Amino acid sequence: MKPPTEQAVLRAASRCLSQEAVTANRIPMGRSHFVFTVQLVSGERVIARIARHDRAECFAGFAYWRRQLARMGVPVPRVLHMDLSGTALPWPIMFLEQAPGTDLCNVYVGLTAAEKRSIADDLLDIQHRTRGLPPGPGYGGIASYGDLRCHPRWSDVLWEYFTGAVDQLAPLQQEVPAIGQIRRTIHELHPEFDGIDPLPYLIDATHQNVLVEDGRVTAIVDLDEVGFGDSLYPLGVARAGLLARGPEADCIEQVAVPLCVGPNRRRVFDLYSAIACLKMLAPSPLSVAGPPSADSQIAVRLRSLLDAFAAAAAHEE
Repeated sequence: MKPPTEQAVLRAASRCLSQEAVTANRIPMGRSHFVFTVQLVSGERVIARIARHDRAECFAGFAYWRRQLARMGVPVPRVLHMDLSGTALPWPIMFLEQAPGTDLCNVYVGLTAAEKRSIADDLLDIQHRTRGLPPGPGYGGIASYGDLRCHPRWSDVLWEYFTGAVDQLAPLQQEVPAIGQIRRTIHELHPEFDGIDPLPYLIDATHQNVLVEDGRVTAIVDLDEVGFGDSLYPLGVARAGLLARGPEADCIEQVAVPLCVGPNRRRVFDLYSAIACLKMLAPSPLSVAGPPSADSQIAVRLRSLLDAFAAAAAHEE
């Protein structure tokens, strides 16, 4: 799927929002959708998200979970219009209000210690509010409580994440020691994983999709699915994503502390971070943007983090 043109997005916005759209600019956020900022003639700015036809259910999931989470007091953007029929564009499109702020990973390095503490407090509060939703019918990310794609065990979710990433790697990449370490650790900690309840967490609220402004969290902007299982998992993703871009992830470490109580929980946190590194390095069949180029600084750091986290999870430091 090629990116829609800015002119096509302008026409779609004008039609769907009943107001002339004057500018549209693609922004590099999100791996699974094309995202544009659109300015309307009134001066208001909105977000346009465009998906492949086989991903249209994501937008229905966003609208569903947005309603659920807004009732719990989670800061989420309003849905202004949604067209899944391909009438406004040849692809499904959703328009959202533009929340203030930018992705956490884009500003993290410049945050003060006090701002990082405030963000950690906000994330803990959001995590607590999300836990107010009912438990899931199973495990993994789903578009609604009626979604039957969930797994019977949390270990099944981890195995899918791991094997799905490994299958996308080149043969030589599949031979690195970290792959074997992750595989052994998943099997070793299987009983621990199968004791985890299917409690709700924000599956994509990581180093991305958490908007920050003036040292506070302003919105969670990716709600296509809500996850059910271990809420430590997205923190492992966030830690890996921030460390791939900078020297520390203290904000995420602080949020993770209450979830790392017990003899194996730190190993679990390291395992989740290792799986996250692996997924960030692997191409995804659902992505509209590929992984970082092999020689980029982020890719180099991700490979180093993958080795370190996999060894720590396997107790092979």
